[in-house]
Amino acid sequence: MRKVILLSLVVICAIAIIHGFFMPWAKASASATKVAKSLVSSAKIGFLKDSPFAGKLIKEFDRATNKISDLGDIRIKTAVSGYDIPTLVNNKTSQIAIGIASIMFKDVKDLDKKVMLVYLLPLSALLCIGLAIAGLKNKIAVIVMAVLSGGIALGGLYNLMTADLSNLNIQISIGQGLWQTMYAYLTIFVIGIVWIALDLKEPKKTK
Repeated sequence: MRKVILLSLVVICAIAIIHGFFMPWAKASASATKVAKSLVSSAKIGFLKDSPFAGKLIKEFDRATNKISDLGDIRIKTAVSGYDIPTLVNNKTSQIAIGIASIMFKDVKDLDKKVMLVYLLPLSALLCIGLAIAGLKNKIAVIVMAVLSGGIALGGLYNLMTADLSNLNIQISIGQGLWQTMYAYLTIFVIGIVWIALDLKEPKKTK
């Protein structure tokens, strides 16, 4: 009976991981004033710097920046989910996705290839369910489940907690979806350890 309860808990955690994959993994906010000033600077030094268009653009942006400042500035916010990250990184269309991917993998080299591993997180959750089912009769399956979930959870949480977000080009915060994913894997790891401990305490059946 207790093994069935532990199996049910693994299933719940796996569902949380799959759900978390479609939730925001990273959120970013930027100052509208800084964005406007950046655009003004680009216009001043770009190839249009001597054109009448650039002068008009700079004038309009300066006016917009002043109005934003009068309002106390505005924060522009956006978010990306785990499902979105590989596509956005490969298309190089989101600094948020690139930023969170570089945090997860600690190295931007071959990031476009490494980021595809993100899809393994929900698949590994399904694998954990399969291993837990097999674990009803086979202790080795539970050990494999514990090692897999523990590796993902401990490695992921270490990278997230030691990440220096101040070095990124934009202000990024880790979203609930990624935390939910990592803590769900950590819970599966703990369940696996408890499962193994209970199996070891279980008296051997005599023939």
